[in-house]
Amino acid sequence: MKCPNCGCEMEYGYLYCAQCGMEIQIVPDFEPEIENSITETLSTVAEEIEEGREPSTTTQEPEKKRNRRIRYSFFSEEQGKGNWLMLCLITFIVVTLTAAFVSVYMYHRYSVSYQIEQARKYAESKEYGKAIIHLENARNLKADAAQIVLMESNYYYQMGEKQKAVDVLLELVDKEHLEYEDKEKAYEGIITIYDEEGRYKEINSLLLACQDSEIINHFQQYMAIAPEFGYASGNYDEVIPLKISANTTGTIYYTMDGSEPNENSMVYTAPLFLESGKYQISAVFVNDYGIRSEVSRNWYVINLTIPDPPEVLLYSGDYHVPTWIEVVLPEKGTVYYTTDGSNPTKDSLKYTDPIFMPLGRSNFKFVTISDEGVSSETVSRSFEFSLETDVTVSKAVNNVVQALFDRKVLSDLQGHSHEIKGKYVFKYDTIVEFPDLGYYYVLNEYVEEAGGIQRKTERLYAVQVYTGEPNRLVYDENGQMGLIPLR
Repeated sequence: MKCPNCGCEMEYGYLYCAQCGMEIQIVPDFEPEIENSITETLSTVAEEIEEGREPSTTTQEPEKKRNRRIRYSFFSEEQGKGNWLMLCLITFIVVTLTAAFVSVYMYHRYSVSYQIEQARKYAESKEYGKAIIHLENARNLKADAAQIVLMESNYYYQMGEKQKAVDVLLELVDKEHLEYEDKEKAYEGIITIYDEEGRYKEINSLLLACQDSEIINHFQQYMAIAPEFGYASGNYDEVIPLKISANTTGTIYYTMDGSEPNENSMVYTAPLFLESGKYQISAVFVNDYGIRSEVSRNWYVINLTIPDPPEVLLYSGDYHVPTWIEVVLPEKGTVYYTTDGSNPTKDSLKYTDPIFMPLGRSNFKFVTISDEGVSSETVSRSFEFSLETDVTVSKAVNNVVQALFDRKVLSDLQGHSHEIKGKYVFKYDTIVEFPDLGYYYVLNEYVEEAGGIQRKTERLYAVQVYTGEPNRLVYDENGQMGLIPLR
């Protein structure tokens, strides 16, 4: 049989053309046994009616036929009744067979399960085009069946028709009252195809338009949602540690002057500490797929009281005698300082007591930091401290080594000892003053192991800065310093 629409040769018994999908208004394939049974029965009934005899399905002997005709002639009234009964029987048989025929026809044409069964049979033999035709029939009968759409999308995908596979799934996700499991499968199918084709912007747009938070969370790694700020826009009386967060992995770029952020802007890695002033923070997020979010913007006005700077009582200059560096603490805030010229922060050394000026060149910086985290003006001091003595730090170290060697504590003047592996080394720490005894260099003792690793011990040594006399430096139970001569 040929299709009346496109002329394509059709397989016997099919209602739709596999080439163009045109429905053929003919009776679908029918069970041969039923068709043969109907034909034989109706033929037999017709012959017997023509002969004026009772319908029969078996061959009678001629003599019996003659006897039956004689009975019909003698009993005409009974014959009329018999014909009426025969007609009813024939009518019943015809109606029954017709109903069976119509039932089979209706099952083939209007049964969703039959159409799905046929689709699966064709799909098993990889005839996906024919399988899709049956699924279309099933969809026409039950348009809201998600499973049918998912099967159809899969068959399009197997055929390489990825866009058609996406299109039918897009129609499905737009439907209301869709079960979550079916919705998740539909989104997963769309996103899988988009991912394979590198269409990440379309994935982002698809998920941004989704109203289901569970779906969004499930696939959020594909999304680039505008960054969120840890503080709302407004006026604040404290330093703000502003955090900027994104929905998934990627990079946040930001500006602090209101300009448009891009991939060349500053990269956010840690909270931004906003002190006194006005700020307009703009941020954009770029996820691992290169998708760029919308820009987020917030405004902040920080009104803080700047604390008083520390008052350093010692001026910069050259010093030749041991001197204490003393700072007057302000009423509010904490003073921090550094000795290497860097700007002090809360992580720097905290000033609590006067500091003994170190030997050589030193650069001190002091700052007051309030409880709100606001820093005062920085105060700087530079000192050059040298003693007018022939006993240098190097000589003080040599005096300690010689004394320990003389006491058999060291086996040589390089610091080796039988007690340890490695050797002892001694390093200058500070200068202390002993009442009535003068000033002393304080040396720390270290054990230097293989590889140059140094481990500090608990022993301290003190060398008189003018005479060079070496001593052990000890502390009693009250914390008072004492000296034990090594010579």
